[in-house]
Amino acid sequence: MDTPGKPCVLKCPNCGGAVTLRAAGLSVSVVCQQCGSLLDVAREDIKLLEKAWQSKRTLLIPLGSRATLEGNLWEVVGYQARSSGSSKEARYAWDEYLLYNPRYGFRFLAQAEGHWTLYRVIKRGMPLPRGARFERFFDGQVRVDYVLGEFYWRVKKGDTVHVTDSIAPPYVLSVERDADEINTALGIYIPATEIAAAFQLDPNAMPKSRGVAANQPSPFSQRMPDVLRIAMWAVLVATLIQFGQAFFAANQLVYVETFDVDPETTERTHVSPPFTLHKGLANVCLESTAVLRNDWAELGVTLVNETTQEQRNLLQSMEFYEGYDGGERWHEGNNAASNCFSSVPAGQYRLVLDPDAGVFHKSQPGRQTFSERLYSDAPIWSNWLVLMLALLPYPLFLWLRHHSFEYTRWSESDYMPKVYAGIKNSLNGEDE
Repeated sequence: MDTPGKPCVLKCPNCGGAVTLRAAGLSVSVVCQQCGSLLDVAREDIKLLEKAWQSKRTLLIPLGSRATLEGNLWEVVGYQARSSGSSKEARYAWDEYLLYNPRYGFRFLAQAEGHWTLYRVIKRGMPLPRGARFERFFDGQVRVDYVLGEFYWRVKKGDTVHVTDSIAPPYVLSVERDADEINTALGIYIPATEIAAAFQLDPNAMPKSRGVAANQPSPFSQRMPDVLRIAMWAVLVATLIQFGQAFFAANQLVYVETFDVDPETTERTHVSPPFTLHKGLANVCLESTAVLRNDWAELGVTLVNETTQEQRNLLQSMEFYEGYDGGERWHEGNNAASNCFSSVPAGQYRLVLDPDAGVFHKSQPGRQTFSERLYSDAPIWSNWLVLMLALLPYPLFLWLRHHSFEYTRWSESDYMPKVYAGIKNSLNGEDE
């Protein structure tokens, strides 16, 4: 035999066709590309193990193709089609290409439903990716459905092994067991575009990706750390500023009054006594409360500068309803309202209050009571709440999309985590 890595050409004892060994000295079996016969090439005299039993397939990546993956040049020397599941249930099938490099040995390139994973055999004691936490995803029998090319182990159609796959995307740890040995391989997910570019394949001829692969990394989880970090810093800074402003705000009570409005009165407008605002360009906030019972009330509010006669206006609406329904008490609305005038200069002011209420429009009108409290330089929390509502939706969106992605992934596994299993049972109307 030639030295490892040096190709040699042999003659098929079944059809007489040329059989090229690309990993001569390492391969122990090869399938003739002309007749499909399985040959034993571990010895000097080539032995026919099994005559042709299969029709020749056209491979997406032909034997002998070369590509640079992970910085090294690899050649395709073998191909096998494998599947799991019995005939009574849906079979899951995939392709495996055996790659060879004289210096680095063998790799396995698997394609399943348009998703690609590159595997390397690992030995006991070899380190796994740092920080990776593997979770079991698959455990069952796997069989060989088709073989072509050469292999460093004896393989034929119908061979079965027990496979256990554990995932930590983008990695998958695959353990294969049969009666003779146990082999462990570590795979990493590779985008289909990289495979097409490496082997110079037509992107349109590539299998279309379907669903979520077992070890496909979530595109949302990759963005989540940065987005969450920025959002957390923004929330922290905004909260510190808000609490700082609330702590140093004067929150001075400058006017308080309770008054009744008689609907029989011709002039309902109520004018407050004058009050002084000492802090320049500060907000002025009015808290109004109306005595309501299954009714509504409104206040048209005008803030008037006694010196310049400049006016600022706002409207406060209040309503409160309650009752019993099915023996249970209910209520809705609020009999209080709070609004602010922003950046009000210091000076002498009055409030002009123009009230309206439901009791004024009834067949037997009644009096309406209002209570007013006016604060200067009051702490405002609404802006902080609006900022929180603006900051949180995108991180929440990423979080939901990520877990939707993970739910789709684990829906294909018998080892779905409890959190997703609970969701699945709820959707199916089953008890956990």
